[in-house]
Amino acid sequence: MRKPRARRWGRGAAGAVAAALSIGVVAGAPAFAAGSEGIAAGLHAAPRAGGGFLADEWPATAGTTVKSVRSIVKADSGSAASLTGQGVGIALIDTGISPVTGLPAGQVVNGPDLSFESQSGQLRYLDTFGHGTHMAGIMVGNDTAGGTVGLAPKAKVTSVKVGTATGAVDVSQMIAAIDWVVANRNYDPSNPIRVLNLSYGTAGMSGQNVDPLMYAVEQAWQAGIVVVIAAGNDGTSTTALTNPAMDPFVVAVGASTTNQTVSTADDDLATFTNGSTASRKVDILAPGMSIVSLRDVGSYIDQTYPSARVGDTGFKGSGTSQAAAVVSSAAALLLQQRPGLTADQVKTLLVNGGTTLTTGVAGSSKMKELNVAASAALGTPSTTQAFAKGVGTGSIETARGGNHLVADNVSLTGENTPFGPFNNAAWASLAAQKTSWNGGVWMGYRMAGDTWTGAGGDGGTGQVSGLAGKCVDVMNRLNNNGTPIQLYDCNNTPAQYWQLQSDGTVRALGKCMDVTSAGNTNGTKIQLFDCNGTPAQQWKVTSLRQLINVGSGRCLDVTGWNSTNGTQLQLWDCLDQDNQRWVPPYTSRTWSAATWQGKPWTGIGTWADPQWSENYWTGHYWSGHYWSGHYWSADGWSTAGWY
Repeated sequence: MRKPRARRWGRGAAGAVAAALSIGVVAGAPAFAAGSEGIAAGLHAAPRAGGGFLADEWPATAGTTVKSVRSIVKADSGSAASLTGQGVGIALIDTGISPVTGLPAGQVVNGPDLSFESQSGQLRYLDTFGHGTHMAGIMVGNDTAGGTVGLAPKAKVTSVKVGTATGAVDVSQMIAAIDWVVANRNYDPSNPIRVLNLSYGTAGMSGQNVDPLMYAVEQAWQAGIVVVIAAGNDGTSTTALTNPAMDPFVVAVGASTTNQTVSTADDDLATFTNGSTASRKVDILAPGMSIVSLRDVGSYIDQTYPSARVGDTGFKGSGTSQAAAVVSSAAALLLQQRPGLTADQVKTLLVNGGTTLTTGVAGSSKMKELNVAASAALGTPSTTQAFAKGVGTGSIETARGGNHLVADNVSLTGENTPFGPFNNAAWASLAAQKTSWNGGVWMGYRMAGDTWTGAGGDGGTGQVSGLAGKCVDVMNRLNNNGTPIQLYDCNNTPAQYWQLQSDGTVRALGKCMDVTSAGNTNGTKIQLFDCNGTPAQQWKVTSLRQLINVGSGRCLDVTGWNSTNGTQLQLWDCLDQDNQRWVPPYTSRTWSAATWQGKPWTGIGTWADPQWSENYWTGHYWSGHYWSGHYWSADGWSTAGWY
């Protein structure tokens, strides 16, 4: 590993990483302050002043399976039992989703990666932290080995990655992500985005009627999207929900305890859930304590909290994040049942159908826990929320709540995005018109590509498996021209994350699957090479699950039927046999990426860093446990923590 260079991306003087998808950050708090030990002992971190991903503790205590959660919230009872979320899209703005075992590729879409990691082809779209994958498992998981089956298993999840492995993200990136979801909510007419899950919050608010983050979620709500937001994990002694859960229109979700039973009689308010005031309370509770969802092998939380692992594919997490994922799934079920419901009507059904708890703080406060069967049995309400709408012209600096990104010891502050100035009034006007995005350009700043790659059904991103259940793999994870393409045990590394592009190319590690010397004879070897648009790099998938090279008309073939690890793949006449059958990632579309232009807010350097190619997250480890050249938070993690 190379020695880290002097350039560092970290926390500001206040010791805070940028507010990220419910990532809680506060000066002086230990990393993941409550941690597995804290949860096990029934203790929780002191209320935190920072904002961030309302992500979670990763406990060593006994877990509650998603199957048990389904019973607790009565999603397996009455008419709810037949609902799957079919035809409903859920947008998940989070830390990305990794193609792990138990996540059906056909239920996941990669929207744009707006995170700082988007500038690395080896990190783009992938969940290097582990939070987004955990959320997706609660929603649409289908892990036959571990038993995790999502609450809305036929919903379509569109992942919009904003958080890095440390959770670093600026509030302006969050606003851009919400705007993108609104602008692209109908990209798939069969699965329009009707639900938006935000496990994110900040402690800052520039006035409820002017706050830009609240204004962004209100635009989604008014566009017909049910916005479900984690209330925050700062503890019940606090007196306010986080921003944007404070917005009166949205569904603010708190976490309930389950005590490892499926009865709601012993359920109570989880002590880490934010407290509230008479003017804005949590709308609904849902199970959020030690929920077993999918494990993201090699991610930060997977390495840091091995005691939270459950078998080979499961992982336990606690927080209002998990509770929000449960409620987002429930909203998808109701929208499948009654597609014509408005966002206001869905919120009313969720709240009115809830089971009033009788134990502890929840009982004394008459709080309700999600009951999908009861909600599904209610008549369609005529509710229209009459709250005053915001105008969105407030300060994003105030919305940051004191959390700042830092690069080269320079904080991102004021009315600025990572790319340049932010015109509050101009943005509010464009957001209202749903036009803040133009292709992959947001407010004049290039943040992503302009279109989708990989048509649904015959393109996507993920592993390509074949003979003996093994995968198409780039030898030794090298991206040098001429690196052999081989057969190898499936291991969820970037060397096996293939993108089936709309131009017919099959890409990994930023390069293309290529026929050596553009050959067309039997036995020609397959390699990795710079993408050049030639027929030697164009492939098509047939109904027989063959991958046919366009230039030669021959098939991708396992040489000599040899399933030994390291067997280099070749071209051969298409013979309709098992050593030529492949299961490509039938993932719905992936939004294209782009190279960010200009300089970071420091005014020096570029967004690109060649060290990324030397030290990337592989699915199993991190080189040196930090990014060489890039530090999105301080080295010791001493002040960073997910809620």
